[in-house]
Amino acid sequence: MAANNKKKETQQLREPKQKRSIKTKTKILRTAIKLFAKKGIHGTNTKEIAAKAGVSIGSFYSYFHDKKTLLLDVLEDFLRQIYTTIWENEEFPFTGTGTSEKERLYGVIQTVIVRMMKAYDLSPEFHRQTHALRYSDPDINRLYEEDRTREMQQIQGMLKNIGGRMRVRDPEAASIVIHNAAESVAHTAKFLGSSMDEGRLINELTDMIYHYVVKGSYGK
Repeated sequence: MAANNKKKETQQLREPKQKRSIKTKTKILRTAIKLFAKKGIHGTNTKEIAAKAGVSIGSFYSYFHDKKTLLLDVLEDFLRQIYTTIWENEEFPFTGTGTSEKERLYGVIQTVIVRMMKAYDLSPEFHRQTHALRYSDPDINRLYEEDRTREMQQIQGMLKNIGGRMRVRDPEAASIVIHNAAESVAHTAKFLGSSMDEGRLINELTDMIYHYVVKGSYGK
C-alpha cells in the first residue's frame, strides 16, 4: 500500500491541452464540487468521484495525485469564480452624468455588495465546509489568504478612486475592516440562514460602508 501511494505522489500528472482532456478534467472538477457539497468532503472518496464523472480511476489519477490535490484544485477554481462574480468588469464609475456624485458612490458600493451576495450562492455548502477547514489545513488557508489579498487590493482600488472624498486615513487597514464586515454579513445570510430579508442586510451594509469611507456622506 505504501509503495502504491509513493507511486501516486511521484507520477507525472497529465496537463490537459487537447479539448477532450480539458473536458475530462473539468468534468471531474464539477463532479467533485457537487459531491463535496452534497456528501461532505470527508464523506466523498476518489472512486465515487471518478464513477460519477464517468471516468476510470486510472484516468482520475492521471490528473490528480489524490483527493486532497483535487480538493485544492476545486477550491482554487471556486474562489476564482467568486472573485470574478464580484469584480469582473468593475470599472469604478465614480464620474459621469445623470446622477449626483453621492448617488454614484453609493451605487458602486451597493453593486459590489449585491455581487458578493450572488457569489456566495455559487455553492454555499462547499464554501461553508472549506472555510471551516482553513483553520486546520494550511493549504486551504493559503488559497483563502490569496483570495483575501486579491479582494483587499480591489477594495483599496475603490477607495483610491474616491479621491478627495475619501474619509478613511489608512486605506490598507480600511480594506481589512470593510472586507471583514462584508464577509461577516454574507456568512450570516448564506451560511447561518438568517431569517431577515437579504435586501435589508444589503441596504444597511451599504449605508455603513458608504458613511465610513465618504466625507460629507451623512447628508445622503
